[in-house]
Amino acid sequence: MECAPIGRVETPFAEAADAPRQGFLDDATGTVHVAEPYREGLSGLDAGHTIDVVWWADDADRSVLRVRDGDRGVFTTRSQARPNPVCVTTCDVLDVHRATGTVDVSGVDMGDGSPVLDLKYALDSDERA
Repeated sequence: MECAPIGRVETPFAEAADAPRQGFLDDATGTVHVAEPYREGLSGLDAGHTIDVVWWADDADRSVLRVRDGDRGVFTTRSQARPNPVCVTTCDVLDVHRATGTVDVSGVDMGDGSPVLDLKYALDSDERA
Protein backbone atom coordinates (compact mmCIF):
# COMPACT_ATOMS: atom_id res chain seq x y z
CA MET A 1 0.00 0.00 0.00
CA GLU A 2 1.31 3.42 -0.89
CA CYS A 3 -0.07 6.76 0.15
CA ALA A 4 1.47 10.15 -0.54
CA PRO A 5 0.34 13.48 0.94
CA ILE A 6 -1.40 15.97 -1.34
CA GLY A 7 -0.33 18.82 0.94
CA ARG A 8 -0.06 20.03 4.52
CA VAL A 9 -2.28 21.87 6.95
CA GLU A 10 -1.42 25.05 8.80
CA THR A 11 -3.12 25.37 12.20
CA PRO A 12 -2.59 27.29 15.45
CA PHE A 13 -1.70 24.05 17.28
CA ALA A 14 2.03 23.36 17.61
CA GLU A 15 1.34 19.83 18.87
CA ALA A 16 -1.61 17.48 18.71
CA ALA A 17 -2.02 17.84 22.49
CA ASP A 18 -2.79 21.54 21.98
CA ALA A 19 -5.70 20.85 19.60
CA PRO A 20 -9.32 20.33 20.66
CA ARG A 21 -10.43 16.68 20.92
CA GLN A 22 -12.75 17.24 17.96
CA GLY A 23 -12.61 20.13 15.50
CA PHE A 24 -16.34 20.80 15.69
CA LEU A 25 -15.96 21.52 19.42
CA ASP A 26 -13.89 24.60 18.62
CA ASP A 27 -14.02 27.37 16.02
CA ALA A 28 -10.28 27.29 15.33
CA THR A 29 -9.33 28.05 11.75
CA GLY A 30 -6.52 26.79 9.56
CA THR A 31 -5.35 26.54 5.99
CA VAL A 32 -4.91 23.45 3.86
CA HIS A 33 -1.99 23.93 1.47
CA VAL A 34 -2.53 21.71 -1.58
CA ALA A 35 0.60 20.90 -3.56
CA GLU A 36 0.72 22.17 -7.14
CA PRO A 37 0.17 18.84 -8.92
CA TYR A 38 -3.18 18.41 -7.12
CA ARG A 39 -4.63 21.93 -7.33
CA GLU A 40 -6.81 21.14 -10.33
CA GLY A 41 -8.79 18.96 -7.91
CA LEU A 42 -10.00 22.11 -6.14
CA SER A 43 -12.20 23.03 -9.11
CA GLY A 44 -15.80 23.43 -7.92
CA LEU A 45 -14.88 23.73 -4.25
CA ASP A 46 -16.18 27.00 -2.81
CA ALA A 47 -16.71 28.87 0.44
CA GLY A 48 -19.73 27.50 2.26
CA HIS A 49 -18.99 23.87 1.35
CA THR A 50 -18.13 21.30 3.97
CA ILE A 51 -15.20 18.94 3.45
CA ASP A 52 -13.62 16.02 5.22
CA VAL A 53 -9.90 16.60 5.58
CA VAL A 54 -8.17 13.22 5.65
CA TRP A 55 -4.82 13.66 7.34
CA TRP A 56 -1.98 11.72 8.92
CA ALA A 57 -1.22 12.30 12.61
CA ASP A 58 2.52 12.00 12.06
CA ASP A 59 3.38 12.68 15.70
CA ALA A 60 0.83 10.18 17.12
CA ASP A 61 1.81 7.31 19.38
CA ARG A 62 1.32 4.30 17.09
CA SER A 63 1.57 1.74 19.90
CA VAL A 64 -1.69 2.72 21.61
CA LEU A 65 -4.51 0.14 21.62
CA ARG A 66 -6.36 1.21 24.77
CA VAL A 67 -7.24 4.77 25.79
CA ARG A 68 -8.96 6.68 28.58
CA ASP A 69 -7.21 4.86 31.42
CA GLY A 70 -7.52 1.56 29.57
CA ASP A 71 -11.33 1.67 29.60
CA ARG A 72 -11.77 1.71 25.81
CA GLY A 73 -10.10 0.22 22.80
CA VAL A 74 -8.70 2.79 20.40
CA PHE A 75 -11.03 1.58 17.62
CA THR A 76 -14.02 2.84 19.63
CA THR A 77 -12.66 6.38 19.58
CA ARG A 78 -11.50 9.07 17.19
CA SER A 79 -8.17 9.36 19.00
CA GLN A 80 -5.12 10.28 16.92
CA ALA A 81 -3.07 7.70 18.81
CA ARG A 82 -3.57 4.44 16.92
CA PRO A 83 -1.63 1.88 14.85
CA ASN A 84 -2.29 3.74 11.58
CA PRO A 85 -3.02 7.35 12.53
CA VAL A 86 -5.30 8.22 9.62
CA CYS A 87 -7.63 10.95 10.84
CA VAL A 88 -10.71 12.59 9.36
CA THR A 89 -11.83 16.08 10.35
CA THR A 90 -14.99 17.66 8.96
CA CYS A 91 -14.34 21.35 8.24
CA ASP A 92 -16.31 24.25 6.86
CA VAL A 93 -14.69 25.91 3.86
CA LEU A 94 -14.19 29.64 4.43
CA ASP A 95 -12.32 30.50 1.23
CA VAL A 96 -10.59 28.80 -1.68
CA HIS A 97 -7.57 30.19 -3.56
CA ARG A 98 -7.08 27.81 -6.47
CA ALA A 99 -4.04 29.61 -7.90
CA THR A 100 -2.06 29.18 -4.67
CA GLY A 101 -3.71 25.90 -3.67
CA THR A 102 -4.93 27.14 -0.30
CA VAL A 103 -8.22 26.31 1.34
CA ASP A 104 -9.13 28.26 4.49
CA VAL A 105 -11.23 26.14 6.84
CA SER A 106 -12.79 26.24 10.30
CA GLY A 107 -13.11 23.40 12.78
CA VAL A 108 -9.50 22.19 12.68
CA ASP A 109 -8.15 19.72 15.23
CA MET A 110 -4.85 18.72 13.65
CA GLY A 111 -1.34 19.73 14.60
CA ASP A 112 0.40 22.39 12.52
CA GLY A 113 2.17 20.90 9.52
CA SER A 114 0.26 17.61 9.52
CA PRO A 115 0.28 15.88 6.12
CA VAL A 116 -3.03 15.96 4.24
CA LEU A 117 -3.85 12.75 2.39
CA ASP A 118 -7.11 13.77 0.75
CA LEU A 119 -10.02 16.21 0.72
CA LYS A 120 -13.53 14.83 0.34
CA TYR A 121 -16.71 16.79 -0.20
CA ALA A 122 -18.98 16.13 2.79
CA LEU A 123 -22.57 15.50 1.79
CA ASP A 124 -25.30 17.10 3.86
CA SER A 125 -28.38 15.07 4.84
CA ASP A 126 -30.39 16.27 1.81
CA GLU A 127 -27.70 15.10 -0.61
CA ARG A 128 -27.45 11.68 1.04
CA ALA A 129 -31.15 10.97 0.51
